[in-house]
Parts: sequence; structure tokens; C-alpha cells
Amino acid sequence: MVNSLSLPTLQRLSRLLDSVSGCRMYERSLNQILQVLRRIKCLTYGMFLITFTTLILYLVRDVMTVHLISQQASFPVRRRPGFAAAIQMEFHRECTPQQNIIFTKTHKTGSSTITNILLRYGEVHNKTQLLYKYPSSTEYKKLVPERLMTGRPTANIFAQHANFDHDFLTSHIYNTSKTFTILRSPVSQFLSAFSFFEKTALYPAETFEESIKLFFKSHGHDKYLTESWFCKNCGMLVNANSVDMGFDLEGYVKSADRDQFLSDFLEKATRTWDLVLITEYFDLSLVLLKRRFCLQFEDILYLRSLERIKKETVEEPYTLAKIAEMQKLDIALYEHFNATFWREVEKEEGIFEELAIFQKLNKQVQSFCVQGSRVGYQGTYANVLSPEGRENFQCIAMNTRCLNFIRLMEARDDTAVPRSDIPRISEDYTDPDSLNYNQIVHMDRTENVIDLAYKNRFRFNF
Repeated sequence: MVNSLSLPTLQRLSRLLDSVSGCRMYERSLNQILQVLRRIKCLTYGMFLITFTTLILYLVRDVMTVHLISQQASFPVRRRPGFAAAIQMEFHRECTPQQNIIFTKTHKTGSSTITNILLRYGEVHNKTQLLYKYPSSTEYKKLVPERLMTGRPTANIFAQHANFDHDFLTSHIYNTSKTFTILRSPVSQFLSAFSFFEKTALYPAETFEESIKLFFKSHGHDKYLTESWFCKNCGMLVNANSVDMGFDLEGYVKSADRDQFLSDFLEKATRTWDLVLITEYFDLSLVLLKRRFCLQFEDILYLRSLERIKKETVEEPYTLAKIAEMQKLDIALYEHFNATFWREVEKEEGIFEELAIFQKLNKQVQSFCVQGSRVGYQGTYANVLSPEGRENFQCIAMNTRCLNFIRLMEARDDTAVPRSDIPRISEDYTDPDSLNYNQIVHMDRTENVIDLAYKNRFRFNF
């Protein structure tokens, strides 16, 4: 029969068989593709199940962590449990939070930021501040009882500008207090102070550096610390940190052995200050403070404060050397305590891991609190708070200048201030990005700003 088929018919039959064979191949390929898709589907379901289970386990872990904090932690859990409490537990240490603190506030070292931290710490933890009578100046040099606020001879915390007086402060701060301060590289501190305190207006010149040179040539500054301890227009500028810490300039110049006089001061300072922080390592200093004073992450958060928009520089080696020559006392002080700072850091296991966590937390909180910036006090950055930031005590308190913060507390707490004066006082504090009188009296302190900053995140991705 095959022989009876024509050639065209045989060709058509051959093509038909080929097409059938091809279909079977396509079918096998399709089946293989379907099998792969089924496997992918199974894998997708599996990955979803694993991810969901992991999230549940993390949630259970956080709940149990907060429970452990509430039951076992040595520090009080005063706010609603949340992310901040959980992350704090990761760095839990058996210690008791420091109740009584003396801070020696130095000039142009970042000390205003630390004062703000201590003011907030007192407000949130219900600790009293040793304050002056309203309205005070933050630049009192000598501490005397007559300047103290009416009705509060003793307190938990002192964090204002004043030449350090150990006997006075220890008699007005409750027992078991700890004392600390912060120092900055003296040449950098001089340049910052010269700009911030507008010394260029006293020594007008074409450039910032030329103004400094005029300062050196004036008022017999070449005799400073050799024949005289007086230095005109040097207040808060030259050897300011040493003066803030109570160094006796007159005694130094009159001493028969000035090197020994300075050495004795450094030895005494080492015994007096429990901790000395360093501006150049500011965040690390705060984490060290947190550990030594048994604080929480929320206690050491900060927003930048009084930071110059235009930062003046000096380039000539002669000028820098002259600054260092005048700053010889502060340089000795800085070199001594910079060395002790690193010895203290070396004792702290895991401190750099904790530093990395703190910097991430602080950055997230800053993003939550702040939405922009503007020119503020004396040509410094001023933050513009977000709508959420203006509703949170920590955000708005972090953004309040120390002087305003202190005066609001003085007006609230000084029994000598007539209540009839409060409406007038309130009119002086109307900046929406800073505390006002109503907020310092009534604003809720219990909301944890770290929890709010991470409100829309289930976990913190490190």
C-alpha cells in the first residue's frame, strides 16, 4: 500500500509525523516548566512561612526582653515598654543610676549640649537643679549663697557656668555626687571662642587671622604668664578651660616653681573630677558617660547646639604657634586628660559597638525631631522642628538654648517670683521650636522619643 502512495502524499505524511513528534517535545518542555513553577511556588510559600515565623519569634523576644527589664533591671522602667527598653537591655549593666551630679561647664567645648542633657535628665527623672535666682546669668564667675534660688539651698544637679569651687558645690549638692567636665583641643577652642564671642569687633582687620594677630600685639600680651596674670579681653578665650576648672593664674605667675605648680594642679584635678570627656570624641564621650553614670540611651540624645555656620580658619604656622604659646596651661590640661580619657575607654569592653548603636539611634531621633534649619543665635545653626517634634518634650527640650531652659525652670521653681509675673515672663519665650512656660510646667515627659522615632518600624535594621 505504501508503494501505491504518491510521493507528495508521503511527504505530507512525513511532515505530519514530524509535527506530532514536535508537539510531544513541546509537551515535555511544558511539563518541565510547570514542575519548576510548582517548585518555585513551594519555595515562595516556604520562605514566607520562615519569614513570618522569624518575625513572630522576634516579637516574642522583644516582649520577653521588656518583661525581664521590668522584673530584673536595676534601673527603673518609668516609661511604657517599647523599642528603647529592648535596645537598652542589649547593653544592660548591673549598676545604679547616678542621682547627684556636678558638671564643670567649660567654654566652647560642647558643654552647652551636655548641660542640656543634664537639664533634661533632671526634668525626666524628677531631679532638682541647683539654680540661681530668676533671672540669672549663666556667666557668674564666683559661686556665693546669695545668688542661689530662694527656697532651694541644696539640689541633685549643678550644670551651669561658674569657676569651679569644690567646697561650695559639695556643700550644696547632695552627698554621693560625681563630678565631670569636658575639654577641647586648646587651639581649636581659641579659634571657636574668638569667633563666637565676636572678638573681631574689638580687633577689626581684613581677615579673621589678621584680627587674631592684632589681638596678640595689643595690651602687653607678650608678658602674659611671665610677668602678669592679667590678660585684657582674654576672658572665656585664653586658658579658659583651666580657669573654669579653678586654676589660680595669680598663684601660678607668683610661684617660684611654675612647672611644679602646674603639676600639682593636674594631680589635684585627677582626684577631683571623676570623669573628663573630650570634645573631639564627643559621641564616644557620651557613651562613656552613659556607662559610668548608669544612664540610658534616651538620656544622652542631643541635637547640635550653638554650632557656627561660618567656621573661620587660620593657616599660618606662626599664628597657630602663638595661639598654642598663650594656651600653654590649657594644652597641659588637655594632654593630661586626653591620655586619661583613652585609658578609661580601654577599660570598657564593647564600647565601640555601643557607640555605633547610639549614633544610629541619635541620627534617627534627629530625623524625627528636625525638619530643617535656620540662622539662630549669633550666627549659629538653629533647628526647625517637625510637627511631631514640637509635640514631644525631648525634641523641644533638646532644641532649647540652655539659658532659656534654665530661666524657665527658675521662673517655675523660684518661690520669690510672684505668680502675677508669670504672664509677662511667658511672653519672653514664644519660639515654637523651644520650650515655653506652659510646656516647662505641664508638658508630658513620659513619651520615649526613641520609640516614637521608630514607631513605623517593626525592627531596627543594624
